[in-house]
Amino acid sequence: MTALRAAAIALVLLTAQTGSAHADDQTHLGAGDAAAIAAAKASPLVRREQAAVAALAQGLADPRLRAATVDAVSNEATCIAHRAGLTAAGKAAVVAELERQGLIDAQEGARVPGGLAAGLFPPVVDDGGACPHLPQPFYAAPGGDEGGHHGWPGGLPGHTLFNARSGLDLAGRYGDELAPTGGTIDKDRVVAAALWHDWAKTLVFQWTADGGEFVELRLGGRGQTDDAGRPGDSRTGAHHILSLAEAMSRGLSPEQVIVQASAHAAPTGGGEYKLVNWLRTAAIIARVDPVARGYLRRDAAGTLRLALPGAADAVSADGGTPWAPERLIHHLSDGNWAFSVPAAQAADAALKAVAGRFGYDPGDRARYRTRFRNVVLARLGADAIQALNVKGGPDAVATAIQALRAEGAI
Repeated sequence: MTALRAAAIALVLLTAQTGSAHADDQTHLGAGDAAAIAAAKASPLVRREQAAVAALAQGLADPRLRAATVDAVSNEATCIAHRAGLTAAGKAAVVAELERQGLIDAQEGARVPGGLAAGLFPPVVDDGGACPHLPQPFYAAPGGDEGGHHGWPGGLPGHTLFNARSGLDLAGRYGDELAPTGGTIDKDRVVAAALWHDWAKTLVFQWTADGGEFVELRLGGRGQTDDAGRPGDSRTGAHHILSLAEAMSRGLSPEQVIVQASAHAAPTGGGEYKLVNWLRTAAIIARVDPVARGYLRRDAAGTLRLALPGAADAVSADGGTPWAPERLIHHLSDGNWAFSVPAAQAADAALKAVAGRFGYDPGDRARYRTRFRNVVLARLGADAIQALNVKGGPDAVATAIQALRAEGAI
């Protein structure tokens, strides 16, 4: 990278950081974060789910993994390790290296209010300091983007809990199948991967003043020839990459990081290149060498591959890297979206259908979302609203919401 190019990127980053604020400006802390935190904190459902997530973290057997995970999901003052001491010049160097290696598309920045830098480095408290802090605690973040699953204050602990429990169930069942051969499943790795995978949604899905969410950047490839020059698309949501960068920066074991990386693609059936690109991207953001750290290796042809999970002479049916069961189990456990996305969409439709009975107009976006939609979803969850709608129609949904009004929630 030339000095001129580095200076130009640094200027763009600095301009983004100091630009004028407006409701959806993602270069500034979410203007709606405080309202979302209050809604999540007031919800008995969110409190129960957060407590269950914390209990799973506390139950991890490995002391180092347990300490790091408990701090990440439970400590509201946790330090964001991959952002510690990161200056504007450092951010510029990261962007330039991602561009050089074909792991980010500058055009993606057009989708994000504030541009590429705002999506890659979401605003945080004490940015650039030794201990940057989250813009919102884990329990207040949504579990998905707007229009997707768990897109309400406190959706993150609910989504995380479901996936972690799914991983435990799968680990138990596959463990039973492996037992006759002496094989085992590392349940710590499966559970911790689920607790860590969506952690960075606290960063990328901050809340706007009207009760919406920040737009998430996609990175990890350019979407055309990402498979080592062959056709392939390894772009994915920034939350996945930034969570990996945080796990790397906190020193989680190489295999733990690889298991976590498997959430968005199976490490089999031609998906290995995606994991390789995501680990490369996260390592650049974390400012570490992915080969030296043991996440990746080079094969005889010099191509980057996933680190081997076991024997160096193990074979693979598809010519890829032999896979450890925890990698595939974690991928399977991240499938809650198949149910929760349509449930969330149906719940949103049901809430709009009954909002007028409670004096809320969905067309008044800010009032409707911050005082009605987000509050009701934080209290009941989309799955319950969808179930009520199927069983009893809008009247059943309205009855549940009337109980919330009697409690003073809305």
